[in-house]
Amino acid sequence: MKKFFLLIGLAFFIIGCGNQNEHLAKGKELIKSDKRRKEERAVREFKLAIEQEQDNAEAHYLLGFYNSQEFYEANQPEWHQASIAQRGQHFYKAYQQEPREYLEILVFDTLRDDDVNVQNAALEALTLISQKGGRKQLIKQLQKAIKSKDNRDRHDAHWVMANIGKTNPSTMVPLLIDLLNHKQMGTRLNAVKALGEIGSEAAIPALAELIESGSARREADREVPEVRQLAVAALGKIGGKAVPELVKITQNKGSSLRVDAIRALSTLGDEKAVQPLLDALKEKSSREVVVKLAN
Repeated sequence: MKKFFLLIGLAFFIIGCGNQNEHLAKGKELIKSDKRRKEERAVREFKLAIEQEQDNAEAHYLLGFYNSQEFYEANQPEWHQASIAQRGQHFYKAYQQEPREYLEILVFDTLRDDDVNVQNAALEALTLISQKGGRKQLIKQLQKAIKSKDNRDRHDAHWVMANIGKTNPSTMVPLLIDLLNHKQMGTRLNAVKALGEIGSEAAIPALAELIESGSARREADREVPEVRQLAVAALGKIGGKAVPELVKITQNKGSSLRVDAIRALSTLGDEKAVQPLLDALKEKSSREVVVKLAN
C-alpha cells in the first residue's frame, strides 16, 4: 500500500500520459494491481523501459526502488539479487535527469522506506551526488531535513551527514558544529550524534564546550542534559584527543555525567583512562557502573 502511494506521489513528474514510455506505464500498472508476482513482472518492464529510453528518470527510480529480487523464486537462476550499489546507481541516474525533484524525493521520501535495503540504496545515491558535483544542493536539503520538526527527517539527515562526513569531514563537521547552536533541541541532538559517528577530532572543542555549558550561571546558556549526555558518548566514539576531556569529567565528582564518561572511557583501551577507571571502581554510586576494560 505504501509503495502504491509513492507511485501516485511521483505521477506529477510525468508530462502527459500519452507521452509516457509504454513499458514504464505497464510496470506501474502492475505495481498497482493485485496480480501474482506483480513486482517481478514490473521490474522486467522497468528494465525494458530503460532499454527503450535510457534517460527516463522515473524508470530508473522505480527500478532502484523495486529491484530487490527477493521475490524471485529460487528455481529461476537467471535472476539474482540486485546489489545496493546497483540500486543506488539507478537512483543516481534518476537524479541526473531530474536533479531538483529526485534529490528531494531521495532525502524526504526514499530514506523513510521501511525496507533497509531501499534506505541503503538511497544513501548510496546521495553519496554519489555528494562526490560528483551535487554537494551544494545536497547539503541544502540535508540542512532542511535536520532542522525539520519531524523526528524522522532529522534522524535520516544525521545518518546521511555522518556517512558522508566519514570520507569528507572537512565539509560536514563545520556544518554540524554550527548546528549545535540551533534553537531546536532535536536538531542539536542529531548534530551531536553525527559528529560522534564521523569521529573527527576537530569536533572535540565544540563538544567539550557544550558539555561544560551545564555549569553556566544562566539557565539559558545551559544545554539540556540529554544533549550533553550524547556529547559525552560522542567524545567516547572519537577517542584519541578526546580522552583528556573525558578524564576531566570523571574527576569532577559533582558532574552528573561522570558515569557516562566512565562508560565511554571503558571502551577505548587508552592508558590515560586506566587510573580514572580504577578510581571509579572504588566508589559507590547511585547509578550502576559496569566497567569493561578494553584489551
